[in-house]
Amino acid sequence: MSTGLSDHWLMHRQVVSLVNQCRRLIREEFAVALRLSDADLRQQLRHYARVSQDTRIRALLNEIDSLAPALPAGPEAPRQMYRGQAVRSEEKPSLAMAPKPVKKSKRMYRGRPVED
Repeated sequence: MSTGLSDHWLMHRQVVSLVNQCRRLIREEFAVALRLSDADLRQQLRHYARVSQDTRIRALLNEIDSLAPALPAGPEAPRQMYRGQAVRSEEKPSLAMAPKPVKKSKRMYRGRPVED
């Protein structure tokens, strides 16, 4: 079992309490209301920590960064899901696995081949 935090950085009580303290300090200093549901909350916290005169915000953000995992470098490719389970993706066919040319089918009439 892993002792680290899960992939989503706001899924732990310690991190949420630190984020709420940061939000309160930012609201007092900048009169801006940040929401936990904001998709870019972590980037907004970093922005206000850089601009802020209060060192407590920077200290809280450093503590959040030490507890929470790093942000992913880029968006992951969407995974195909079926009934809540990830489905293995089939590899794309290469040129070596190209389908064979299809033979032209013969037309039949009452069980006998017919020429066009």
